[in-house]
Amino acid sequence: MGLFIKYNFTNLVIISYFSLKMLNKMQTNSGQRFGWWLSQLGYLTVSGIALSTQMSLAQVIPDNTLGNERSVVTPSVIKDLPSDRINGGAVRGNNLFHSFQEFNVNAGRGVYFTNPDGVARILTRVTGNNVSQILGTLGVLGNADLFLINPNGIIFGRDARLDLNGSFIGSTASKIRFADGLEFSATNPQAAPLLSVNVPVGLQYGTNPGRIINQSTDEDTNLDPIRQDYPIPRFRVAPGRTLALIGGDVLFEGGTMGASEGRIELGSVGDNSFVGLSQIPQGWALNYDQVQNFGDINLTQNAVIDTSGQRGGDIQVRARNLTLSEGAVIYYLQEGSQMGGNIDITTTESVELIGGINPFFFVPGIPAYTQIVAFTQGNATGATGNLTIKTRRLTLRDGAFIGITAIGNGDAGNVTVLASELVELIGVDLEDPFFASGIFSQAVPDTGSIDNTIPIGSGGNITIETQRLLIQDGGLIASSTFTAGQAGNVTIKAAESVELIGTNPDSGLSGGITTGVEVDSLTGIRGTGNGGNLTIQTRRLLVQGGGQIASSTRADGNAGDLIIDASDSVELIGTALVADAELGSSGLFVSAELGFDGEEGATGNVGNLTVNTRRLLVQDGGRISADNFGTGKGGDVTINSRELRMETGGTVRANSFGEGSGGMLTVNAENVRISGNRILGDELINSGLFVSGEGSGAAGSLEVNAASVELNNTARLAADSSAGSGNIRVQARDLLVLRDRSQISTNSTGQEPGGNINLTTNNIVAIGNSDITANATNSQGGRVSINAIGIFGLQYQLAQTPNSDITATGGSPELSGVVEINSPEVDVTSGLVYLPTNVINIAGLIAQAACTSEQAESSSFVVTGRGGLPPNPALPATNEVVTAEWARATNSNQNTRLQDNNNTSSNSQTPVRKNHEQIVEAQGWIVAADGRVVLTAGGVTAAPYSLGLIHPGCDVLPVKK
Repeated sequence: MGLFIKYNFTNLVIISYFSLKMLNKMQTNSGQRFGWWLSQLGYLTVSGIALSTQMSLAQVIPDNTLGNERSVVTPSVIKDLPSDRINGGAVRGNNLFHSFQEFNVNAGRGVYFTNPDGVARILTRVTGNNVSQILGTLGVLGNADLFLINPNGIIFGRDARLDLNGSFIGSTASKIRFADGLEFSATNPQAAPLLSVNVPVGLQYGTNPGRIINQSTDEDTNLDPIRQDYPIPRFRVAPGRTLALIGGDVLFEGGTMGASEGRIELGSVGDNSFVGLSQIPQGWALNYDQVQNFGDINLTQNAVIDTSGQRGGDIQVRARNLTLSEGAVIYYLQEGSQMGGNIDITTTESVELIGGINPFFFVPGIPAYTQIVAFTQGNATGATGNLTIKTRRLTLRDGAFIGITAIGNGDAGNVTVLASELVELIGVDLEDPFFASGIFSQAVPDTGSIDNTIPIGSGGNITIETQRLLIQDGGLIASSTFTAGQAGNVTIKAAESVELIGTNPDSGLSGGITTGVEVDSLTGIRGTGNGGNLTIQTRRLLVQGGGQIASSTRADGNAGDLIIDASDSVELIGTALVADAELGSSGLFVSAELGFDGEEGATGNVGNLTVNTRRLLVQDGGRISADNFGTGKGGDVTINSRELRMETGGTVRANSFGEGSGGMLTVNAENVRISGNRILGDELINSGLFVSGEGSGAAGSLEVNAASVELNNTARLAADSSAGSGNIRVQARDLLVLRDRSQISTNSTGQEPGGNINLTTNNIVAIGNSDITANATNSQGGRVSINAIGIFGLQYQLAQTPNSDITATGGSPELSGVVEINSPEVDVTSGLVYLPTNVINIAGLIAQAACTSEQAESSSFVVTGRGGLPPNPALPATNEVVTAEWARATNSNQNTRLQDNNNTSSNSQTPVRKNHEQIVEAQGWIVAADGRVVLTAGGVTAAPYSLGLIHPGCDVLPVKK
């Protein structure tokens, strides 16, 4: 037993031999330096330095710190493997202490600890200066847990494996602490505590704790009858136990680790840290409450961490930075009826996943990319646990993803991301541009099952809380169901901003946030569960370059609702690089979709869409829509915004394209400004608000409530339909303006009547061939009702002209619609404005003066009414001064009702002239108590502060008939 090193170089052979006894006596500084040099050679070898090395390390060298209770190493053959059996040690209570100068396990060999009766824990320390290299099998001949601490570091080589029934804790801590201040130290080794000790309470680290490197690979042969296609880590503990690696920096260079149905603890801590230990049914749980500084964990080269089993086990990771790349995977598969464990990842700085394909990861239904996931197997009925990531920055790029999937009847747990600064999802996989980086929650059928019964598994919720969320170049957040179970909700709270920018140039995939009810293309199973709701709360939302936020159904379940709360602004700008009128727009969408390749489309209802913000901008082809291509009920769109601007092809719509109805579109704003258009594909898209029906389903209704509404440069408010029912109601408190070919329309192109238009405002201005139309091609024209004080530029017409018109034409003159104007001052038949006729309260008058101003000499009394300019522009002017009798008006408002024929009717009654009475000339006036001036027939005696008027006199003129 000794150390034998043989390096084969060209024309050079170096052979060195040191006996075990000599190494035991090497306590000098020179011996320690030699031991360090030797450890570095070993480290370089297992780290992949290509020196064609054959290496046989001294496996285990006990030290003398335990005195008569020192460890005893005995060569043996255990389980057909050349091994060293370790006996001896110091027993204290149910703990067994071992202490070693060197501790290694050679490739192809084993090291096994004897497990005396009553011992529950074997505590092992390395007091020398060298890294421990576990290249073969490390085991316990019993059920005890095994602790191995080496402050210098631990390396698990390619063929490293564990063979024990208990838990394994590998650590680069300097000591194990117990209650009452007792400790078992590797840097200040003392004899084992004289008193009995019970459960250790924590791991105490010194300065510059050593690294842990794991290079162990998967088993070559998988004998698991359930998981025949799945990778099984060679470096694993027994089912239901804990496997923990806690060091300084932790590197997985293609390494794997497994704890089926148990618990994995992976931690990286800084100087002088204390990591707490507590016993749980699965072994041990670690807490980091007293850790101030953390180190880094890096998983590369297809590394795998796995707790799969009948119950998916718990996984906890603690670090400063956690990086997964080159196909690295943290996951578990839930196979049974129990509740799965949680995946809990916390870092103080960052979590970064960089894409890459893992060729050794064969899990049906799960892509083999860099990922952190949990999922249920098809025949499992138990739910997975939750996936939680807490960090400052989370980055997923190049196809890497995190998520939970329910395959079959088990339910998926929740995905929660708490990132104090930033969450960024960027790009797609470099080799497969159709696979996006992202965060996912799914409920899907088991594609390997021969039974096409619809499974009942539900998806979990996705919750993201951060300062900023950035989704770029095809990144994706998605929750979906292909089953009878519900899809999970997606809730995003970003204190500063949510930004969705651009599409991937290779695949054309848009970055997005989606929830959906889907159809499985392999089994044909249609989702009957409802989609999840999608809620975004932020200060500023920006969607541009084809980014999309959407809730949809393609199957039988209802789509979820989409709710945007942005305290400052929502900006939906532009399209993808390649876009047409229907695909590629940046925006917010709820929809019921068509089927693929002739399959049945959606029968579920469209969800509702709500936007609450101070300022909403929809620009350059951006869109908000609730589209119904299916047979269900349309969704409603509600916009609450102080300012709404829609420019150059920006649209908001709640349209029907199929058998199902359209929804209602409601806008509540202070100012609405809509203008311009844009060509998408080969179609000109006008900016506007739309509730049109382009299929057999009825159109919805449009309602706008604002202080002012301005339509410019072909802007539209439209409820046009081939199936009727489209209506528009606009309440613009101050002003409604239509300029440059803008239009408000409820036209019908089918067999149904035109829709209704109801406009209420102080003033309407229309110029530049801007029209208000409720026409019908084959049926009754619609109804246009206008309530306005002033109407400028509009003319009622029997048919549209190059001017600004109001029309309600039908399929024939007999089917003409109705135009109703409710205005005290406007006659739209002439386009001019009435002069006022009721300027004073006629009930307070006694008589009408009959003399002209010339006869009145220096005083006069002017009467408005008949004579001079006519109050109605349609009446001829007269140069005669006339006297007209007074009559009480029957209605002070002009209510004109127009039809599309030559008949114009009014519900105003012509005043009836009373019989001529003698006119008594006013002789004076008084001021009543309420301030009114009252004319009197008799003279008035002047009083203090009053004025008596004596008319100079004039003859009474006869009344002309």
